[in-house]
Amino acid sequence: MFYSQFKQDEFLENYVFNGYKKGFFVDVGAHDGVSLNNTLYFENENDWTGINVEPIKSVYDKLVKNRPNCINVNKAICCYNGTADFLCNDGYTETLSGLKNNYDERHLQRLEFENKTKNSTTQTIIVDTKRFDTLCEEYNVHHINYLSIDVEGAEFEVIKSINFDKTFIDVIGFESNYEFESIPIIKYLEDNGYRVINQLLDIFMIHKNSKFYKDLEF
Repeated sequence: MFYSQFKQDEFLENYVFNGYKKGFFVDVGAHDGVSLNNTLYFENENDWTGINVEPIKSVYDKLVKNRPNCINVNKAICCYNGTADFLCNDGYTETLSGLKNNYDERHLQRLEFENKTKNSTTQTIIVDTKRFDTLCEEYNVHHINYLSIDVEGAEFEVIKSINFDKTFIDVIGFESNYEFESIPIIKYLEDNGYRVINQLLDIFMIHKNSKFYKDLEF
């Protein structure tokens, strides 16, 4: 059973991982760990484990219950360790929550419209933040098979906080909601050895030294 919103997990299973067992993922923006989730399939079907990251405490509490066999972290990932203002949405727009400073104006307009039409609400809260390389150091992570990033506009902040010299990542998938916003991210990852393998709502990039790379057709 696949769980992703736009078949991200199905694509990776069928074209990249092909039943690979006992892999390791990091899911940044995991929400409750079940709803439209990109990594649950690999845990349930292929015996993967990993780290789920979710900054909203009430949602994080659901995540802990839903994914008890994973490491679950109640933080937001960005380019510094500390705290940040966070747009916390309730109801229909809950999954549109994100770091305020990285929230695209177009996304904010969408949020305001959906709040009005769907009777949802938004409040600004303060959340703890952590760099990705700090997360990896704390949990002694040196190899990740799949990094999923869904953080409503802060994707580049997450990626820029990766130390590629200390942690090897086979596949990175990140959300891209608006045209052209992914261009600098793709260029940055290409400079670090990655290549685009698919562009759905998520953009998937694989490292050229990954053991999964040689079996792909471009």
